[in-house]
Amino acid sequence: MGTQDKIPGGLGDKRSPQDFDPKQIAKGVKVEMEHTDDPDLAREIAMDHLTEDPDYYTKLEKVEKHAYTYRR
Repeated sequence: MGTQDKIPGGLGDKRSPQDFDPKQIAKGVKVEMEHTDDPDLAREIAMDHLTEDPDYYTKLEKVEKHAYTYRR
């Protein structure tokens, strides 16, 4: 992973990927890669979200599944 801060002022700026649940980081990078083709940027965005809520991507997955089921 690159060490350059691509989003100065982000919530996860003083943290490293090792500070988070590896499963959440993996889910986060996968989700954020829908918005960028830069895995370092995707990881940084994921870390910002996970700093705010350590289960952010699990919750997002549940919301998206519910929304998909509701639309059907």
